[in-house]
Amino acid sequence: MKKTAGFTLIELLIVIAIILILISIALPNFLEAQTRAKVTRAEADIRNLATAIEFFRTEHAHYPVGTDNPEAVPTPV
Repeated sequence: MKKTAGFTLIELLIVIAIILILISIALPNFLEAQTRAKVTRAEADIRNLATAIEFFRTEHAHYPVGTDNPEAVPTPV
């Protein structure tokens, strides 16, 4: 009898099931890591903006004024 090399259907299904289980474990961890990275980046951006605003106040003796209200004029300190 001639024996052919290859995998049986059961073996392939077991391998696919194992791969799916590993993906179901890894995917939520990956997505959570992406969310944590975005939050960390946003916090760093906010700190940088706060530092820049405080630097502006130190140099000009007032906080920056928004451009949406042309009547808003800073009062000198």
